[in-house]
Amino acid sequence: MEVDQLMKHHKHALSPSEHRIMHILIQGKTNKAIAQTLKLTEGSVETSLHRIYTKLGVDNRVKATLVYLQLLNSSKQG
Repeated sequence: MEVDQLMKHHKHALSPSEHRIMHILIQGKTNKAIAQTLKLTEGSVETSLHRIYTKLGVDNRVKATLVYLQLLNSSKQG
């Protein structure tokens, strides 16, 4: 699978709520701030982030942010 196809696959693998979490995460917000913004518990945010990490093939929020920003950039170009 080419990089572009892989990126599109990951982007579409995220649920709408996971996209909302990522849009806040890429702003550098903490789990607590994400939870407050979306009216969730911190535990729900942590669970969602671990699911997102798995889908994006990463193991932390910095890597998730980098991959997600690449996804956003590639979707704007293609």
